[in-house]
Amino acid sequence: MKQLFDIVVAGGGPAGSAAAVDLSRRGFHVALIEAALIEQSSYDDFRVGETLPPEIRVSLTKLGIWEQFLATDFLESYGIRSAWETPFARHRDFIFNPYGCGWHVDRARFDAMLACAAARAGAELLTPARITGVDQDADGRWLLEIVQEGTRRRLCCGMLVEATGRKASLARKLGCRGRAVDRLIGAAALLPRRGTTQGTLIEAVENGWWYSAPVPGDRMIFAYMTDSDLWRKSGWGSLLKSAPLTWERAGAIEMLTPVRIVSAASMLREPVHGPNWIAAGDAALAFDPLSGLGVHKAIESGLRSSVAITRFLEGDVEAMMEYENWTVESFCSYLSVHRRFYGSVERWPGSLFWERRGAGNLARSRLSAGGNR
Repeated sequence: MKQLFDIVVAGGGPAGSAAAVDLSRRGFHVALIEAALIEQSSYDDFRVGETLPPEIRVSLTKLGIWEQFLATDFLESYGIRSAWETPFARHRDFIFNPYGCGWHVDRARFDAMLACAAARAGAELLTPARITGVDQDADGRWLLEIVQEGTRRRLCCGMLVEATGRKASLARKLGCRGRAVDRLIGAAALLPRRGTTQGTLIEAVENGWWYSAPVPGDRMIFAYMTDSDLWRKSGWGSLLKSAPLTWERAGAIEMLTPVRIVSAASMLREPVHGPNWIAAGDAALAFDPLSGLGVHKAIESGLRSSVAITRFLEGDVEAMMEYENWTVESFCSYLSVHRRFYGSVERWPGSLFWERRGAGNLARSRLSAGGNR
């Protein structure tokens, strides 16, 4: 038997959950699947993206869960130290930010909180689950087959939201292209937190940059950001030593926990909508972690996709195109700032990593990513 829904949201990250919350409140019958095409997903695994900017307060207030967030386990972040243009660290304080401080969170718990908010709003939360089949009938309705805790289920809906993250599993099956402007990856590891170490530290090195920040539970995350073709796992220890501020923060530790490699490329997917479907979050546009706005933008994208769907179902034929225009304009605006930040580093003129991010290269990338529209 098939379960019938108005809308199925595939992906229970910030974008998918935000869309599910808003759509449910608008009266739609929604299913939210925390799912992947390869393996079933839940909120038990470690997730990267644990530092949230002060602006996240705007997103969480729109979702109506700001007070709930304040009751969770988090660490306040009062600023960012960065050794970027020079080897000497500068401090950017959040004291004058109108939204207050930033936040360090356990991303798995944070994402679970958002998904539970969708369930309270009326969405049916399906997790852990794995999507095993996707099809569309002659009337344009979506037929999905999922496996949840060993049970096979069939879902039918009129609209599909693709929110499976950077992999964009469903969008790729629908023939969508991802236009990446770089090959950035992150090699991340968790360590015990030393003493009262606080705040985010960013440190540029010859072939990339290091990021470190505290995580709830007396832990620290250390991530080395570089291009996929420049990454050499065997050199992890020497790479850490090449960043003296990060090395000191790590406590000169020799043995690290297993390294997890994640994609961090800046990417715009085209198109971001089609017959009875729309992409949201990192499945639509993904930012470099240096921006610090990934989760904030994902939630905004989820909310905007909900508005686009509502208007579309009410007969507004321009709604989906306006959403796509927003993704392109947001991405081009982000690339402009991205280019300035990377272009300010001139310490390693022979480095392929920094050479690839020169102003001229990113200007051409901006055009190829849709800036010429």
